[in-house]
Amino acid sequence: MDCRQARVLLVDDTEAVALLSRRFLEHNDFEVVAPPNVNDALRLDRIPAFDVLLSDLHMPNAGDGLTVVSAMPPLQPQRG
Repeated sequence: MDCRQARVLLVDDTEAVALLSRRFLEHNDFEVVAPPNVNDALRLDRIPAFDVLLSDLHMPNAGDGLTVVSAMPPLQPQRG
């Protein structure tokens, strides 16, 4: 049985939304990484290491939530 915490990449430029979401997720035993914008999210070395992506789709400046989604690798379920 895999007992590790699920890793969540949370990208939202609205600070209050990001903070509330992060607190909720961490309270429910998720490991959360929350860069404040798309550019910082894309600079993460290990985007494939996340189990879940929660992202605002409409953000100002360069990129949006769909940019982050496209940087995620395709889902490859492991077969045992």
